Amino acid sequence: MRWGRLLGVLVVLPCLLVALALFGRAAWRSEQYFHYPKPVAVLPADLASASAREVTLRTEDGVELRGWYMPSRNKAAWVLAHGLSQTRVDLLPEARVLRDAGYGVLLFDLRAHGQSGGETSTWGDKERMDVRSALEFVRAQPDVDPSRVGALGFSIGSAAVAEVAAKDPKVAAVVLLSPFNTLRLAAAYDFRRFGVVTQTGALLPFWRRGIQLEQVRTLDAVDHIRPRPLLIVAGTEESGQVLLDELFAHVGPYAQTWRIPGASHGNFAATAPEEYPRRLRAFADEALKVGPVAEDAAAVEPAPAVKAPGKKKAPAKKPSRKTKAGAGERTGR
Repeated sequence: MRWGRLLGVLVVLPCLLVALALFGRAAWRSEQYFHYPKPVAVLPADLASASAREVTLRTEDGVELRGWYMPSRNKAAWVLAHGLSQTRVDLLPEARVLRDAGYGVLLFDLRAHGQSGGETSTWGDKERMDVRSALEFVRAQPDVDPSRVGALGFSIGSAAVAEVAAKDPKVAAVVLLSPFNTLRLAAAYDFRRFGVVTQTGALLPFWRRGIQLEQVRTLDAVDHIRPRPLLIVAGTEESGQVLLDELFAHVGPYAQTWRIPGASHGNFAATAPEEYPRRLRAFADEALKVGPVAEDAAAVEPAPAVKAPGKKKAPAKKPSRKTKAGAGERTGR
């Protein structure tokens, strides 16, 4: 009996040590998602010529957000929310398309990003307050009809946008770029190889920060956006294609969906430099019932051309990213 117990210990103990090591490694790698540079955004010349101005917002929990606002020329406007480890600059391609179409555009840094305050990203959880503050700011502008304001989000920004739009019927239209189904799935997806051990480890940094994983569920939020216009865009080279299949099937004929061939996480403008801007503007115009806007050459300087994808030096790879960074690709979640 004694030898049997000893043999059992000799078998079980190494397994426990391996599981503990896998758990710890997953927790450490997941923790790295919360540590990233916070560069200062510089207002591009073409935005400055379009009367863009620096703005400061304050959320309901007291976080100060910094951004740029470009006034509307057609009484409609859009709020744009970026992804993890990014700044407002990462959504300049979308901002320029909308600005050139006459829309007011608010680009801002989410909490704990760029020049905004806040101690940590919460992957769309507390960022819901950021999006609400941004919408309130835009609706209060004298150049905007508050009933014609849409919201666009990329990755974790799309999660916050979807949740806010689901509860705020005044959000007139929604664009979700590279969305995830649920925050819990997104947080643990890259750690699924060793099952519950590594996936639980990956969630530890989220629990430590008090992030409400079950409160961010794009898969459910889209049901409450209906019947307002909804566009969902993703790339065929993004990680988690199975999850995208589920989301696209879920929205069915209700939403406009587009999976861009060859595009990875967010490099849509570089992969489809003509079709992507065309589709984005067409959706915005139809969703917010906007007609042609007369060009004001003095007010709008042509945006820099978007280069087609080529061979570029890839950025440094971060641990367990959802997708691999490539030419022209956004690196945030």
